[in-house]
Amino acid sequence: MKQKKTKPRTLAIALISTFAVLNIFADLFPITPILGTSGAFFKLGWIFAPLTGILLGPVAGGISCILASIIEFSFGIQSWIFGILSPFRAGLSAFQAGLLQRGKWKTASIILFLLIFSWLSLPSGRNALIVLSFPLSGFFLILFFGSRIEDYIASSVWKKTAFGFVVTSYCGNISRHLLGNTLLVLLTNMSPIIFVSAIPLTLIEQTLFAIASSILGMSLMRTRLKAIIRSLKF
Repeated sequence: MKQKKTKPRTLAIALISTFAVLNIFADLFPITPILGTSGAFFKLGWIFAPLTGILLGPVAGGISCILASIIEFSFGIQSWIFGILSPFRAGLSAFQAGLLQRGKWKTASIILFLLIFSWLSLPSGRNALIVLSFPLSGFFLILFFGSRIEDYIASSVWKKTAFGFVVTSYCGNISRHLLGNTLLVLLTNMSPIIFVSAIPLTLIEQTLFAIASSILGMSLMRTRLKAIIRSLKF
């Protein structure tokens, strides 16, 4: 009995570590700079973080991304522009995506609602209400599709699977994005105009991130990795 329990636990640790390494590697490649923050970039990790949550689940996926972020900050790959909460942004993306993949859409919607409320509680947030168009779209996607998101990802019809991945990845990343915006206001008192001016770029980035996560995720789900991960029941 001990051997049976030890083997899945060892494999789980191995997967968490492996995906942490993948996220670190992805974050070595910058995509676009973050407006208003010197030396900060959107990186390929935005594609891998929600994917980590989808494949490993909310807890294991979140831990994997947080671990990756802590290592990155320790070695200077990432900057601490968001203070001690910096490592948790990628973890939030994975956690949200994992919740949706496991059918826990109510919890995911509550978390996103609280993030939206936090933005509205800030004077700068109220002066940049249009920024909420992205998280609100994610919020209503969660409410509308609910438990069907889990069914879409598990579907044998590739179009449904692709749509499930896109919605899940988008909602995970947009939660991370809104948390980052809120922290920037709290820590740097960033002007609302910067957030508003970044909207066209945000639209392009978040769309591409979701599509890329979907393509990569569907490719991985076709391999033996899918059966191995599901057998662990994180």
